[in-house]
Amino acid sequence: MKKILALLSALLFFCGGASAQRFRIGLRGGISTVKQHFDRVYIGDRSVAPGKAQVGYEAGLVLRLNITRHIHLQSELNYAFANYDFRLGNSRDRDLRIRTERFEIPVQLGLQFGAFRLFGGAGFRVSQSGRSDDSQQLKVRFNDDDIAVMGGVGFNIRKFFFDFRVSGYPRSHIRNTFVCDGVAQRVRVDRSVTYGGSIGFFF
Repeated sequence: MKKILALLSALLFFCGGASAQRFRIGLRGGISTVKQHFDRVYIGDRSVAPGKAQVGYEAGLVLRLNITRHIHLQSELNYAFANYDFRLGNSRDRDLRIRTERFEIPVQLGLQFGAFRLFGGAGFRVSQSGRSDDSQQLKVRFNDDDIAVMGGVGFNIRKFFFDFRVSGYPRSHIRNTFVCDGVAQRVRVDRSVTYGGSIGFFF
């Protein structure tokens, strides 16, 4: 967390001496969906499998420093609301949703060619909380890495910008803890990728 704050402080320091054209402040908002994959597991007498991809949303503050005509550095402070769907089975199947709320700080390096942009970087997760539709039947403790990798493409139209991004974790898998009816089990998740699209504007 201290490293993240130091990075943002350094960005603001450099931006303090930059012209209005070089340094821009904006807002963005959009939707996202998480695609996760793991093999069906049995916890006690209940099976758990991935459900359908669900739509979430995110909003954030954007700071962009145009280092050169074609290169920019961008940082954000994002609030993300992500939904995870699980298929539970025993005597009958049912879907159960877990809603997570996260604060994230992405830091991107971007290349710009006219209105078209390419960007990539890291996403730092500051905090996360989750709520299950039925915590007695299923709770999940997400043991994601604190740092994700991300990349995407974007378009600029005057003060407005559009982004399409993909983010995930650099390890080949992560392990989350599933709790069903008081029984806890670590589950290997082979893939957990977030796809998102957003629109924003600079002041």
